[in-house]
Amino acid sequence: MISKIKLILWLIILLLTAYFVSMNTQPQISIKLLPNYETPQIPLAIVIILSIVIGALLILIFTITDWIAFKFEKLKLKRKISSLEKDLEKCKKSIKSLEEENKSLKEQLELEKNKQNIKVELEDKKSGSV
Repeated sequence: MISKIKLILWLIILLLTAYFVSMNTQPQISIKLLPNYETPQIPLAIVIILSIVIGALLILIFTITDWIAFKFEKLKLKRKISSLEKDLEKCKKSIKSLEEENKSLKEQLELEKNKQNIKVELEDKKSGSV
């Protein structure tokens, strides 16, 4: 809907510009483009409009180059994010694996402590009964 409104506004501006040019055919000027080349006599309104159009095209060219650079940067960042998300998943899996291993080692340590306590108690009983 907004694009249709923009199109209608541009058409109105274009029609107003065409009306402006047709009503202002005087004064006419010639422009020296090169030292030996001069344009034929053309209305000043056309020169002004052409200057505006050329300026708009130059701005568009610079804007497009910035836009393309932005798109490449965005693509690069998306790839980086994807890579970092994969690394994050690997790290989470690694953490889970290490936590399980840690739990297993703690259980083994508890078993070893219990065995040591039992041996000490048995030795105490043997030495106490002798």
